[in-house]
Amino acid sequence: MARLIIVSNRLPVSLHAKPDGTYAMKQSIGGLATAIGPYHKSHNDCLWVGWSSIDPDACPKSEIKSVTEEFKSRRCVPIFLTQKEIDGYYAGYANDTLWPLFHDFAHEATFDSSTWKVYQEVNQKFADAIIEFVNPDDTVWIQDYHLMLLPAMLRSRFPKLKIGWFLHIPFPSPEIFHQLPNGKELLEGLMGADLLGFHTEDFCVNFLASVRALLGLEVDKDGRIPIGSGTSQRFVTVDAFPIGIDYGLYRRNAHSSLAQAMRHGIEAVSGKRTRRVSTSLTAESEAAAEASDQEENWWSAHTSDELPEVELAQSAAAKRGTEDNKVVVSVDRLDYTKGLPERLRAFDLMLSRYPEWVGHVTYYLLATPTREDVETYRKLKDQVDQLVGEINGKYSLLSWTPIHYITRSLPIKPVCGIYTAGDVALVTPLRDGMNLVAKEYLASRDGRDGALVLSDECGAARELTDAFIVNPYDTEAVCEALHSALEIGSDEAKRRNAAMQARLKYRTAGLWSAEFLSTLRQVSDPRMADRRLQSVQRDHLVHEWGQSKRKLVLCDYDGTLTQIVRTPGRAKPTHRLLDLLREVGSIPDVDLYLVSGRTRETMDEWFGCLPIGLIAEHGAWHTKPIEGTTAKNADGRTIAPKRYWRRADGLPDPDEWRPIIETIMNKSVARVPQSFIEYKSTDLAWHYRMSDQKLAQEQRERLVDELQKVCPQYGLMVMRNAKVIEVCPANVSKGEAVKPLLESGRYDFVLALGDDTTDETMFASVSGCASARNKADTHDVDNAGVVKMVDSMETTTTVDGSSAESNGSKPAKKSAAPSAAWTIKVGAGDTNARSRIATPTDTGRLLGYLVAESEAVAAGTGPAPKAKPKSKSKAKKASKSKTSAKPTPKAASKTKKASK
Repeated sequence: MARLIIVSNRLPVSLHAKPDGTYAMKQSIGGLATAIGPYHKSHNDCLWVGWSSIDPDACPKSEIKSVTEEFKSRRCVPIFLTQKEIDGYYAGYANDTLWPLFHDFAHEATFDSSTWKVYQEVNQKFADAIIEFVNPDDTVWIQDYHLMLLPAMLRSRFPKLKIGWFLHIPFPSPEIFHQLPNGKELLEGLMGADLLGFHTEDFCVNFLASVRALLGLEVDKDGRIPIGSGTSQRFVTVDAFPIGIDYGLYRRNAHSSLAQAMRHGIEAVSGKRTRRVSTSLTAESEAAAEASDQEENWWSAHTSDELPEVELAQSAAAKRGTEDNKVVVSVDRLDYTKGLPERLRAFDLMLSRYPEWVGHVTYYLLATPTREDVETYRKLKDQVDQLVGEINGKYSLLSWTPIHYITRSLPIKPVCGIYTAGDVALVTPLRDGMNLVAKEYLASRDGRDGALVLSDECGAARELTDAFIVNPYDTEAVCEALHSALEIGSDEAKRRNAAMQARLKYRTAGLWSAEFLSTLRQVSDPRMADRRLQSVQRDHLVHEWGQSKRKLVLCDYDGTLTQIVRTPGRAKPTHRLLDLLREVGSIPDVDLYLVSGRTRETMDEWFGCLPIGLIAEHGAWHTKPIEGTTAKNADGRTIAPKRYWRRADGLPDPDEWRPIIETIMNKSVARVPQSFIEYKSTDLAWHYRMSDQKLAQEQRERLVDELQKVCPQYGLMVMRNAKVIEVCPANVSKGEAVKPLLESGRYDFVLALGDDTTDETMFASVSGCASARNKADTHDVDNAGVVKMVDSMETTTTVDGSSAESNGSKPAKKSAAPSAAWTIKVGAGDTNARSRIATPTDTGRLLGYLVAESEAVAAGTGPAPKAKPKSKSKAKKASKSKTSAKPTPKAASKTKKASK
């Protein structure tokens, strides 16, 4: 059985020896373990390979053996590295060379040929360990910059192995990457993979530019780099996969008793909604004022000087009563890429420029020290310590300290408590691959207000566009953004957050891993690699969906929303699928139609209760979306409003042709065991899904030849679909069935999804209509005929021939030409569709994106909050405090840094 083998520098669990000689496993801390750990834990066919954190030179062989067995019980394969190997491979080349250079800190990178040699050796050690147990049909997913040579090492041994690699940090510009002495070898190592993943499209562009410059390779229209030529040619696909978080985990932990206790403690210390601090500030203000007038006071020695304590204390006391106190939070590793000194200077400037915040804003700075044995990190900690001390010494009052500085690692629940207490999260790294802190903050404040100040130098800024986006090098911009974030009204903050949270709830770590692995399977299959719906295309589709006013979704069922199964009756929709279709169909500006070859009776039974339109038997029958709420009968079963089906006009009389076609098909049933005929009101289908495929394929051609001789004289045609031969009226097709909808002028966005040849006519109609409508944009076209066609779908005919009004909504005012028309093929096979996805699971994920985007748009376009009155002191600074949620221009300081 094919397995997934995850390979990373560290394992998702660490081993700790107990006094009794046994071992205890502990979950590793970090974004990687959090993101992929749940997938590994829930899939028994998944192994994880990584460094054990145990030095084999310091342990007897018997202990190494027992440790290995303990790891294997958790489906982990440990790699044992000596201290010398760790110093050269991990601390040396990975962290002293690649880490700073990839984060645009080339001046911090060290280039040592000895550490490069160890890096090569350790990558080979990983390869040797994997080669011992990997099977050719397994999938290997390699993580991060520590193992950039591993893909080519595995490819040389297993040419058909499915290999993916993902980079969890930024990829630098080609100018910076070119400084790396061994850059060409690293790129050649990555060329062994089938799929290379990065957080953002910008990183993909940087990588491809480096590949062109150093390897002389180009990328094709499908985002693939061709390797080799002729029959041995293969492709390396490059794409963006923004990593998410376990949104529910942070939302739940934010409500835990420990997190709430942490929040309440922070609020008490910072003076939020507490009388004690207000009284203390007032008393301090009075004492300061008295000290300025009386020489005998303990401040009397300074009466002839300027007394900033007086101004600070009086300002702090005066502001109380107009607003609550505020808390600013940030959670980081103490690393030079996080921009902590720059952030502290911006906070200092904010207190200086807006003194009304003195005494009323408290900054909780959680900065966990890392690599304390490295001189650069020691200097950074000293710098941060000094800045914190200077700011606290400059602004502190007797009852208030501006910065609470925490330099230890905290578990998730206390961290969530810090997030929930924070009115503003200050997340301003100088360079970061994604930065999950911003997402964790929003998840912890689900449904609440709070503002996010976010660096434009991290991948999260591409998704969290409703944050206050700033250049982290621009101290003025960060200062103003922080002030604006503190000033923002609760309603406006909730509105911004709701839009971002709607997307984050869907784009989780689980979705990230599932999408990467699905894409890896797709690009590894030559039948499905062309026209792949790339992430940038999907994002464009989702954006167009969110911007459009009226949307039409046309979706096949079998093979598109559900897998093809051996017998048609087993394809009954799951509750999860029905819920998804209900969600899509319930969006106010969306019309969803299932366009299927299934019978009208089956479609009614399975989907009749949903607020969607149904087109059955390839267009022979149709019914518009129903409106109104469903009810339940005495047995608890759901009762939907009655649907009215309309039969297409001009269909051949089945009484004339059915006996003849049935006789011909029965011959095939007799010749091919387990094949059968499916009877529909307007067509017949011969299924051979459960039969011997070799025998069925031979009979299939004989049957098609015989049917094609007879069908034309009855106005019929023969369709070859997935393991089925179908005979239906020649004037019926999915394309013809959806034309009245496409030509109605109602929709400015159309999405069509299908998996077989019957869906190609639907794709053609969507593409043709969009092309014709776009040409008609510049002309005054009379659409009276089109409107008449749509009106004919409003007044329908019931099965017994009587007339009835459809429950569908009335035609809306004709909109502009559909500016967005997407056709997507699901699965392998030739197609004229615009794009391709691999499986029905991918269809469900795509629809989920659209639902989340609709929720985000609805949340972001809620009622505008009332204007908040400003105090006189704030009005003086109004021109300086207008910081929008848009990127600021790059500061000159960044240019200086990049040239170092």
